[in-house]
Amino acid sequence: MRIEIRSHGGVAGIRRPPVVLETAELEPGLARELETAAAGLPAGGPPGRGADYMTYDILVDDPSGNRTASYSEPDVPAEVRELLRLAREAGGRRA
Repeated sequence: MRIEIRSHGGVAGIRRPPVVLETAELEPGLARELETAAAGLPAGGPPGRGADYMTYDILVDDPSGNRTASYSEPDVPAEVRELLRLAREAGGRRA
Protein backbone atom coordinates (compact mmCIF):
# COMPACT_ATOMS: atom_id res chain seq x y z
CA MET A 1 0.00 0.00 0.00
CA ARG A 2 1.20 3.49 -0.81
CA ILE A 3 0.15 6.34 1.47
CA GLU A 4 0.88 9.97 0.71
CA ILE A 5 0.17 12.77 3.17
CA ARG A 6 0.26 16.43 2.18
CA SER A 7 0.08 19.09 4.90
CA HIS A 8 -0.57 22.75 4.28
CA GLY A 9 -1.93 25.84 5.98
CA GLY A 10 -1.27 27.28 9.38
CA VAL A 11 -0.39 30.84 10.34
CA ALA A 12 2.42 31.08 7.80
CA GLY A 13 0.63 29.23 5.00
CA ILE A 14 3.07 26.33 5.27
CA ARG A 15 3.18 23.83 2.40
CA ARG A 16 5.34 20.90 3.46
CA PRO A 17 6.72 18.34 1.03
CA PRO A 18 4.48 15.26 1.00
CA VAL A 19 5.28 12.28 3.21
CA VAL A 20 5.24 9.08 1.16
CA LEU A 21 5.03 5.64 2.73
CA GLU A 22 5.31 2.28 1.00
CA THR A 23 4.09 -0.21 3.60
CA ALA A 24 5.98 -3.06 1.89
CA GLU A 25 9.20 -1.30 2.94
CA LEU A 26 8.27 -0.99 6.63
CA GLU A 27 8.54 -3.26 9.66
CA PRO A 28 5.58 -5.70 9.37
CA GLY A 29 3.80 -4.67 12.59
CA LEU A 30 3.91 -0.96 11.75
CA ALA A 31 2.94 -1.70 8.15
CA ARG A 32 -0.18 -3.60 9.33
CA GLU A 33 -1.17 -0.74 11.65
CA LEU A 34 -0.79 1.81 8.85
CA GLU A 35 -2.71 -0.36 6.39
CA THR A 36 -5.55 -0.86 8.89
CA ALA A 37 -5.72 2.87 9.64
CA ALA A 38 -5.64 3.79 5.93
CA ALA A 39 -8.25 1.17 5.02
CA GLY A 40 -10.68 2.70 7.52
CA LEU A 41 -10.11 6.26 6.36
CA PRO A 42 -13.36 8.20 6.86
CA ALA A 43 -14.71 10.54 4.22
CA GLY A 44 -13.09 13.97 4.29
CA GLY A 45 -14.98 17.03 5.38
CA PRO A 46 -15.34 20.62 4.24
CA PRO A 47 -12.34 22.94 4.55
CA GLY A 48 -11.74 24.51 7.95
CA ARG A 49 -13.29 27.90 8.53
CA GLY A 50 -10.11 29.68 9.57
CA ALA A 51 -7.22 30.59 7.35
CA ASP A 52 -4.81 29.46 10.07
CA TYR A 53 -5.98 25.84 10.19
CA MET A 54 -3.77 23.01 8.95
CA THR A 55 -5.22 20.81 6.22
CA TYR A 56 -4.17 17.23 5.52
CA ASP A 57 -4.72 15.66 2.10
CA ILE A 58 -4.32 11.88 2.29
CA LEU A 59 -3.96 9.70 -0.78
CA VAL A 60 -4.13 5.90 -0.46
CA ASP A 61 -3.25 3.53 -3.28
CA ASP A 62 -3.89 -0.17 -2.71
CA PRO A 63 -5.24 -3.16 -4.67
CA SER A 64 -8.82 -1.87 -4.25
CA GLY A 65 -7.92 1.41 -6.01
CA ASN A 66 -7.02 5.00 -5.20
CA ARG A 67 -8.74 7.11 -2.55
CA THR A 68 -8.20 10.72 -1.55
CA ALA A 69 -9.65 12.61 1.39
CA SER A 70 -8.95 16.01 2.98
CA TYR A 71 -9.29 16.99 6.62
CA SER A 72 -8.95 20.39 8.28
CA GLU A 73 -8.23 21.33 11.87
CA PRO A 74 -9.89 21.33 14.28
CA ASP A 75 -12.21 18.69 12.79
CA VAL A 76 -9.68 15.94 12.03
CA PRO A 77 -11.28 12.59 13.05
CA ALA A 78 -9.49 10.45 15.65
CA GLU A 79 -8.84 7.72 13.04
CA VAL A 80 -7.02 10.24 10.84
CA ARG A 81 -4.99 11.57 13.77
CA GLU A 82 -3.91 7.98 14.42
CA LEU A 83 -2.85 7.58 10.77
CA LEU A 84 -0.86 10.84 10.99
CA ARG A 85 0.82 9.62 14.19
CA LEU A 86 1.73 6.27 12.62
CA ALA A 87 3.10 8.03 9.52
CA ARG A 88 5.37 10.17 11.72
CA GLU A 89 6.48 7.03 13.57
CA ALA A 90 7.25 5.31 10.26
CA GLY A 91 9.40 8.28 9.24
CA GLY A 92 7.98 8.44 5.72
CA ARG A 93 10.29 9.83 3.11
CA ARG A 94 9.67 13.33 1.84
CA ALA A 95 8.77 13.38 -1.83
